[in-house]
Amino acid sequence: MSVSIDIVPSSSCLHMFGDPDPLSAYSLSGHVAISLSSPYSFFSTRRTARVLLKSVSLTFEGQSEINTPETGYAAIRLCSVSRDIAPSEHMELTNHGHEDGSPCQWNVIFNLPIPGWLPATSAIGLEELGVRYALCATAKFITLDSEDNHRHSWSLATLCAPFRSRVKSVDASTPIKLDRFISPEPHPPPITNYLVNPTPKDSPCIPQEVLSKIQVLASVPEFVNTQGTSVPITLRMRTKDLTEDQCKRLQIASLSINIIQHEKFRTRPSPAYLTSFSLPPASMQPPNLPLRDPHPISTLYDPSLLYSSSSGNAEAITRSFSLLPRGDDGTYKLSSDNYAFIDDFKLSSDATPTWYTMETHVPFAQLSSASVDEEQEAWGGEPVIRESAAGALWVVWHDLKVDVTFLYDLDGPGEGGEKARETLGFSVPLRFGREAPLRSASTPSLDSTTTRSSLLSPPSPSHFKATLPPYSQLYDSNGDRKIDYSVPLPLYTPPKLPLYQMTEGEAWGRERDWKGGLRAAL
Repeated sequence: MSVSIDIVPSSSCLHMFGDPDPLSAYSLSGHVAISLSSPYSFFSTRRTARVLLKSVSLTFEGQSEINTPETGYAAIRLCSVSRDIAPSEHMELTNHGHEDGSPCQWNVIFNLPIPGWLPATSAIGLEELGVRYALCATAKFITLDSEDNHRHSWSLATLCAPFRSRVKSVDASTPIKLDRFISPEPHPPPITNYLVNPTPKDSPCIPQEVLSKIQVLASVPEFVNTQGTSVPITLRMRTKDLTEDQCKRLQIASLSINIIQHEKFRTRPSPAYLTSFSLPPASMQPPNLPLRDPHPISTLYDPSLLYSSSSGNAEAITRSFSLLPRGDDGTYKLSSDNYAFIDDFKLSSDATPTWYTMETHVPFAQLSSASVDEEQEAWGGEPVIRESAAGALWVVWHDLKVDVTFLYDLDGPGEGGEKARETLGFSVPLRFGREAPLRSASTPSLDSTTTRSSLLSPPSPSHFKATLPPYSQLYDSNGDRKIDYSVPLPLYTPPKLPLYQMTEGEAWGRERDWKGGLRAAL
């Protein structure tokens, strides 16, 4: 006989929203299909297949792998969520009456809670290592043969039966893609302000007492969509406590703005990552417990080493590149004689400060124009824009790098003589992410199959692609349901009683009773 299982998730893609949150969980549902069929025979009719189903277990597992010449191969198990989904007692399955037809099928539904802090699925380099997730199912059963089958059939397997294990198992797995989005609904991002302290790039040519009194306020979006084309930037500058003579000598010459993407590969999680997120213990990590589906490149390294290979010595390696489009150096030249702070000295200490404001949109490209050698591209992949994310073995972050060039009249204000040039630089963080796609109203149907019975309940004939909202959006941490008190309750209106139309006989009878009661009272 033939027993097989197949995992059918409601959706092969799991969507998570916002920052990784260890207190949130998402729902992954679907069903496991168990198929039973009779063996094919040339010389006799097909026999009835009978099995005793002992258990059906399901495991959601995630893994992260990297491989660089400096660090070697490294792997870690991100999570492992297991559930016994059926049955509570051993159950007999048989295809009696359907031996010659299609395989009989039983569906076992499941609903697994998935941690809300997991990083998104990713592929790195030409070898396509990175972060992967999969659902794995195992069904254990015992074959039941009837007395008639034993009496009329004989084979070599009959002699070997006492030496074989009676409990058999079948396995199945299916990949699950995990996507992270900035928020459940697309919306304009709020603005974040950074009061920065710019520092000179070289030994200052402008007096330090002047440079130290320049204040810069940078405003950037809280997040940037990776599918966009530019980042809105606002820079505000002013001076504080400069003399009139110094304010008249200082001017702004140009700006240089760049968007830098940093990628860090490491052989083990950082202590901060281990403190924030609950990874499986060391006993469940390779090589103590190998990954279910390791990359084939793992066989080239010594399996006795936990996180490094014989060729890798470094614990971490970082690469950085610009995201500016080809042909754009990010330089913005301002008008000549731009004495932006000439009136700053007139302000008293209690006056409202004024800022010299500059606004622009800095473009970025999906594929960086920076040159990357073939070896680095092999293990790190092409220099493409990626979401800002902190994983166990791979971290991506972005910076907005700004250089402001100032000129200072050494001979005096407005003399037009020798000018000192100085560049002040600073960086502010940028967060790149993906906006959630628009929800689809379509409800794709699953192919119907012949089902003899169901262990729990049959799955719905159609499933929505939309993901359930996270637990933290519906319930507080103590388990109480969240209530939006900003929405007022509707005003109370008393119910209207239905009008009752009396017949002429009822009206006469009531009038008679009323008059009779009145006479009795008198």
